[in-house]
Amino acid sequence: MSLKHAIIALLDLEEGTGYDLVKRFNSSVGHFWSSTHQQVYQELARLTDQGWVAFTQVEQVGKPDKKIYRVTPQGMAELREWLLKPAKSLKAKDPLLVKIFAGRHTSREALLEELARHEREHLDTLEGYERIEIGLRRSGAMEDKRYLLPYMTMRLGIRIEKAYLDWVDEVRDALRTHD
Repeated sequence: MSLKHAIIALLDLEEGTGYDLVKRFNSSVGHFWSSTHQQVYQELARLTDQGWVAFTQVEQVGKPDKKIYRVTPQGMAELREWLLKPAKSLKAKDPLLVKIFAGRHTSREALLEELARHEREHLDTLEGYERIEIGLRRSGAMEDKRYLLPYMTMRLGIRIEKAYLDWVDEVRDALRTHD
């Protein structure tokens, strides 16, 4: 996957400013594709130069003008072409897994503390997904077929977080029962 395709996909759902796009990115695609706001703005400039994204300049009183971005037909053609190509499966790079793998060389307490920290992070992520899900249902967005597949990606995120939390419990139990 590439950042440009993520941006085109987000703008296909709804046009917006760079700021709007960064916010939407962080609350959706950002859960499985990381990027900084600077990278998003740089990519918007490249996509505009390529003709895949266009913008309308909106004058504002007392503030700098803003650009409202939208996908062009050429951008949609690029997205459709990219969608036909096979996606590579990513391998996890999780330092916690290496720590658990080599954990016999440290104290059980250190590992339990590390697990607790990761558990809190994954609980926060799960709660965030669940808040988004509730918001989508309340807003009626689930009635809009454009949101069905983005919603399904979030459902995988929920399942992954729940599985991770189950695994943390399993490791914690193993550490407590095996000396």
